[in-house]
Amino acid sequence: MEKDKATEEWLNSQIKTTKATYKTLWRYFLEFTGLTGDEILESRKADKTYSWEKRVLQFKNWITSKGLSEYTATTAAQVVRGFFSFYRLTLKFRRTESARIRKARRKTEDYRFSVDDLKRMTDVADLEEKYVIVVGKSFGLRAGDFLKLTRGDLDPYIDREVPISIGEYGTQKEGVSAFPFIDGDAKPVIKLMLQNMNREGRTKPNDRMRAFKDSIQLTRVMKRVAEKAGIETGTKTVRFHCMRKFLIDHLSSYMSESKWKQIVGKQISEGAYVSPDTLRSDYERAMVETCFGKRIEGKDIQKLAKLEALKAIAKSMGIEDRIIKRLEARKPKSIEDEISEFEKLLENAKSENEDPNDCANGEHCGEAFKEVVESELLSYLQVGWTIVHNLQNGNVIIRKG
Repeated sequence: MEKDKATEEWLNSQIKTTKATYKTLWRYFLEFTGLTGDEILESRKADKTYSWEKRVLQFKNWITSKGLSEYTATTAAQVVRGFFSFYRLTLKFRRTESARIRKARRKTEDYRFSVDDLKRMTDVADLEEKYVIVVGKSFGLRAGDFLKLTRGDLDPYIDREVPISIGEYGTQKEGVSAFPFIDGDAKPVIKLMLQNMNREGRTKPNDRMRAFKDSIQLTRVMKRVAEKAGIETGTKTVRFHCMRKFLIDHLSSYMSESKWKQIVGKQISEGAYVSPDTLRSDYERAMVETCFGKRIEGKDIQKLAKLEALKAIAKSMGIEDRIIKRLEARKPKSIEDEISEFEKLLENAKSENEDPNDCANGEHCGEAFKEVVESELLSYLQVGWTIVHNLQNGNVIIRKG
């Protein structure tokens, strides 16, 4: 390709990531035709019988005959059309021919993740794996656009109230802007990632959030964590793109097509554009279905955190597991009733022990118990605090002494 001026000029007009893909697929076309880009252009200029339209259709079939997927063949044909369009020699297909060019049947079907699936996965994931999952489903970006995220895209806004708009974000595939939001699950994970970047000395605005080599690594994370969490996917395919589909499926229930397309970065008409402030209210309503950190089975996460803290304190006071399990089995009418039952249990245990260092609910005993985030944990452990319990919201209950 070095001496092929037509090919070189066209490829150099593409952005870096697109250029690599185009270069690979264009080589297939040069192999198929046995010509250079320069020779193809000269032939096209003299073509009066639409022979190149026929050859592109033949090329698509040739790609699949080599064992490559129909999606690869469709993409390759579109790349070839792009070459001719670049030189203002656009190919002219009949409607039926255009349909054949675009047609691509996937042999596999993506797994449809539920909120419960994603919650189970984050429970067993490390911090960087959590980032891929929760920010992936929060933003709904394509893999290549997700990998481009830098701390400068997120850091300036992270302390705002969720859902947090990060403003206009350029995407690669369609050359349009996305307007992503940080949801309630993504905010604490992003904050911890930023703190880790600070410790690593990666403090520049253009430092990437994740230093992945390519997008396939995002899919590997999804597969690894899904397997670790015991998610049964059957014959369905797990890939990072499932996070984009997850968000779109839920957003489409709460807003118009033009709105969700604007959020995830798909082409819309200029007249359909709305401000991020307008999108925010619709996105916030959708968070009821997309976030597991805000509500679990209709229960307020803060109340669940308090209930877990009470259970942890009960265990630390020496109350037997069988008593705690028996209390859990009563299944009160509401979480408030369950909290009340455990508070009574702790009050009785405190009275029997007559230990002034214990307390009923962790709120009246000053510094005896604390709920801290992961990033603060080390400083407490270094001065004598011990871990009592890991909360579902990602925080930790610790006890002094």
